[in-house]
Amino acid sequence: MYQYNAIVRKIVDGDTIEIDIDLGLSAWIHREKIRLYGIDTPEVFGVKKGSSEWEKGNLASVFVKEHLRENDAIIIETIKDKREKYGRYLAMVYIKIDQSLLVGLSDIRTIGDFYCLNDILIAKGLAKKYIL
Repeated sequence: MYQYNAIVRKIVDGDTIEIDIDLGLSAWIHREKIRLYGIDTPEVFGVKKGSSEWEKGNLASVFVKEHLRENDAIIIETIKDKREKYGRYLAMVYIKIDQSLLVGLSDIRTIGDFYCLNDILIAKGLAKKYIL
């Protein structure tokens, strides 16, 4: 795995974000879509609005949008050259989050004071474990 600093540009849904990635030495990749590795959230696109799947997917999307905003600094860990079927890179995404939201949760990985969003979504029941 490789670690990079990144800046959030857009939240697509509960398991997909668009970011700018700092590759180091003043090199950046802009507007890269990243899929959160090892999780799956219910869909909000391509399903009937108001359906059970849409409602569950909307909960995951709202949680991510409430705790991750445009221009937030994050850390990503990518799996070397690993992309999924839609061409998005797969990554563990680490965010800064209010500690009170982590009470009672276990197995949340950290990098310094950044917490793994992938793990948080699973621990809160907003995503299921999923290996591509």
